[in-house]
Amino acid sequence: MRTLYLERLRVQASVGILEHELRSRQQLLVSIAAELPDAPSLPAADDVAHVLDYRLLRSIALEEVGHGHVNMLETLAGRIAQRVLGLEGVRRVRVRVDKPNIFPDCDGVGIEVAQDRPAR
Repeated sequence: MRTLYLERLRVQASVGILEHELRSRQQLLVSIAAELPDAPSLPAADDVAHVLDYRLLRSIALEEVGHGHVNMLETLAGRIAQRVLGLEGVRRVRVRVDKPNIFPDCDGVGIEVAQDRPAR
């Protein structure tokens, strides 16, 4: 089994329902964990062609953030999760999206979604 991670990708996104959120972009932190249970711990060759390239996770997150305004973090996280789950070999995905420094008394707020590929 192999799990591929993308941790705390910093993006500027148009997200939220408050007046100031509708007018300007804000920083989000996006993390993705893609579980590949059938992938061997040692790839067949020391070549990126034998693994899921983590650049693809980054690209998916950036594309979804770039699609335009979303009202809720849940929507953004869910869209990212669905796309990652469609990648070959991925059976389970967790996506976390954080809004840092929203309240003065905490580091941030966020959402984490987890989704499994349906059994065939």
